[in-house]
Amino acid sequence: MSTNLGWMSAYLHTQTRRIVMSEVDVAQIHFTTFLRWMDRGLSEWLAEVGYPFTRLLAEGPGIPIVDSQCSFLARVHLDDLITLQTGVKDIGRTSFRSGHRFFRGDELVGEGTLVHVCVDRVSRATLPVPEWLRTVAHASWPPPAP
Repeated sequence: MSTNLGWMSAYLHTQTRRIVMSEVDVAQIHFTTFLRWMDRGLSEWLAEVGYPFTRLLAEGPGIPIVDSQCSFLARVHLDDLITLQTGVKDIGRTSFRSGHRFFRGDELVGEGTLVHVCVDRVSRATLPVPEWLRTVAHASWPPPAP
C-alpha cells in the first residue's frame, strides 16, 4: 500500500471495508459509497484523536462540509476489500480539507476531499480552526497506538 502521505496530515486513520450489495447498482457501480465513506472516515479520524462528534458538538465548532470532490480511478466490485485512508490537510484560517484515498490492495481506486468550514453552531459565523486540530494534523508519524 502506498505510504506517500505528503498530501495529508501526519496522523492518518485507516479502515478496510467490504463493498456490499447495498453499495452497488446493477452495474456494480455506485458513486455515493465513497462520499459516505469519506464522511465516515473523518468521523473516525476525529474520534481517534480525542474529538468524537459528541465532543465536537458539545465544545464546538461546527464543521459543515461546503464542498466535496471525488475522483473514481478504477471500478470497484461487489465483495472488493477497499482500504480508506483519511487525514487532514490544507488548514487555513477558518477552514480545512479532509483528504481521502481508496485502495484495493496496492491499487489506488479513488481519492477525494471534503472542505470543512469552522462555524459557531448558533450564529453560523466563521471561527478560526481550533488549535487542537492544527496540532493533531501536524503530529509526528506514526499515529499513537490504540
